[in-house]
Amino acid sequence: MNIVVFFSILVVVFHTAFSQTEKRCPDSKVIAPCSCYYGKLTHLFCEHLSDAETLRTVFKNSEGFLYNEVYIQYSTLQYLPQEMFKNVQVVALYLKNTTLAQVFDESPGSVEVLKQLNIENTRALSKLMKFVVVVVGPAASHMQRDLVKTLGSEFSQYASKNLEHFSLYLTETETIKPGVFADFPKLNEVAIFYGKLRTLTRDIFPTPWNGNSLYFTANQLFEIPKGLFSQMPNLQYLTLSQNQLSVLPQDAFDGNFGGIKYLALENNPLKCDCLMKWLIIDKPEMLRGKCEMPKDKQGKNLKDLKPEDFHCQ
Repeated sequence: MNIVVFFSILVVVFHTAFSQTEKRCPDSKVIAPCSCYYGKLTHLFCEHLSDAETLRTVFKNSEGFLYNEVYIQYSTLQYLPQEMFKNVQVVALYLKNTTLAQVFDESPGSVEVLKQLNIENTRALSKLMKFVVVVVGPAASHMQRDLVKTLGSEFSQYASKNLEHFSLYLTETETIKPGVFADFPKLNEVAIFYGKLRTLTRDIFPTPWNGNSLYFTANQLFEIPKGLFSQMPNLQYLTLSQNQLSVLPQDAFDGNFGGIKYLALENNPLKCDCLMKWLIIDKPEMLRGKCEMPKDKQGKNLKDLKPEDFHCQ
């Protein structure tokens, strides 16, 4: 092959590949002040926004594109424009350190592509409208400058049924209503970090629930009710760290504990008496946490305890 022809073909191939990569993002000028980056995934970053119309323009100019992750951070907006989901595919949405006067200007309807939702330190000043990410129940409609105090069942009416991951962070969530996660067959992970949950009930999930990860770190849980983790055959990762739990009762799992691979109980006032012996007998692969009581076990790691350390009748 002629060397000139060879290099001509090489240039064409390179140009084609480069053009295909470029097409992963709109032209930078039409989505400013947001920025789009493509590596293995396409990311859109929008920071320090103060006008919802700016965000509307960005998404109008993104029509036909797919964003694997959209980050809206450090912003104060009147609302999120519903165009975000109208002609643009958004797989994961991250709201961080953002204040909204209301959530949407109009309801976006069901968003089937959205699979992952992450909310960190995000406030809504007026009534939270029916929202793809979180919906506050009627009792919370009068709240001002509050975060997501109540996660209500209205959530299921608008969130994508393809939802796989759901997380709240620093939202001061106190209550999860029954049935909230009942209609999401693909939901695999639920995480609520740094909330104010005092109790959980089994009926927030469907029966059975086929997810594999639950994280309730840094809440105010003081007890785990009977059957809370029953009929969760795929549950492998459970984190209950930084709560007020003194015991993890065996009947919370109702014979469903064998699949647990990782259990985190750090920073709880654990009382390592006979009610906890079962956990030492059936230790998961990874067990984290320390005893606070009784004195002879104070400060000892759960993973280091043996059944013979318990003197039970």
